[in-house]
Amino acid sequence: MDKRKKWLLAGCLVVSGVAAAVWLKGYLEVQEPVRVLERNPPGGGDEEVQMELRTELGNFPVNFQLAERSYREEELEAVFERGVQWLDDVWLGENVSAEAVTDNLVFPTRIESLGLDIHWETENYRWIHTDGTLTAEARETAPLDTTVRAVLSYGDSEHIVDYPIRIVMPEKDAKTAFGDAVTEVLDHLQTEQKTASELALPEKIGDVSIRWYGRQNSIWSKIFIFGNICLVLLYFQQEERKFERMKAREEGLRRDYPEIVYRLVLLIGSGMTVRAAWEKVITDYQKWRERTGENRWGYEEMEMALREMNYGIPELKAYESFGKRCGTQGYIRLSSLLIQQVKRGARGMNSLLAQEVGEAEVLRRENARKSAEEAGTRLILPMILLMTVVFAVLMIPAFLSMNL
Repeated sequence: MDKRKKWLLAGCLVVSGVAAAVWLKGYLEVQEPVRVLERNPPGGGDEEVQMELRTELGNFPVNFQLAERSYREEELEAVFERGVQWLDDVWLGENVSAEAVTDNLVFPTRIESLGLDIHWETENYRWIHTDGTLTAEARETAPLDTTVRAVLSYGDSEHIVDYPIRIVMPEKDAKTAFGDAVTEVLDHLQTEQKTASELALPEKIGDVSIRWYGRQNSIWSKIFIFGNICLVLLYFQQEERKFERMKAREEGLRRDYPEIVYRLVLLIGSGMTVRAAWEKVITDYQKWRERTGENRWGYEEMEMALREMNYGIPELKAYESFGKRCGTQGYIRLSSLLIQQVKRGARGMNSLLAQEVGEAEVLRRENARKSAEEAGTRLILPMILLMTVVFAVLMIPAFLSMNL
């Protein structure tokens, strides 16, 4: 048994032991009957109670809602006072004083900790809504005096609190006030000089001397953002091209492998050395390349290996580098067979080369099947477009005739 199974078995035993101990404790424990249930305090909410009723007729499960405790009459006055104290700290919201209300008020509808409900009334609903929002009319009409009323209730008992307030315009900072002054001066000049061909701009507004300049639309941020986006897209485009080149190289190597194996085995089997067979294959490929102007990845790697041998790199090292550069299992196996052929000669290698030819044949058929599947996939979109054109040619005249 391995270590994980031992740990799993030990865990199961521990859980089973704990569960058995808890069950035994509950079974042996003498349970006293419950005579009193404690209610939640006012505002604590009702509580769902699950009990078991044991009688001579049997045991019966009983579920019911245990209501929270209600206030006594002598407690309500103190509770309402606490509610008013809590409300005094809340209802103004962001406003500093009731004598200078500039922002919306906060009208809570319940005090959960005390269990009190709150209903709000306003003297004029066109100025203040029941949720405490100041209306646009109130802001435009300010300053104005009004009153809001909070009605705290618990059951049938109520307690009313009135809050007199004064709504005023919010004080503007120096920058906002100066901007309003500029707008006012420009509107006045527009009215005065509406018949003039030019608008004379003021050099001073109030006590502030000013100079006017045409605003320059800076495009540095657009250049920065757009340029960086272009660089990122260019990077990903280069990565995509690199990936496509690698994919095309792998596909080309896979497609060239069966043919390379056939030709090398055929030439070596006719009595040529591995080097001579290699040179013969490359010579034929170079002639084919001059005639067609195309390149093939497998033969290009062979040509690089021949170039290394011509530069003085040992033949066995060149074959080994050839297999590593190609990277696929087939080429690595082929380079290994060629190295063994150079080292041992023809002894025992004929069967290995014949086996490699068989595997190359299987690979050739697999390549042909994959090419056929890819060709079929590429034809799906043209077929869909052709079917769309056919349907259009058939259906459009039909619809036109129906309209007639």
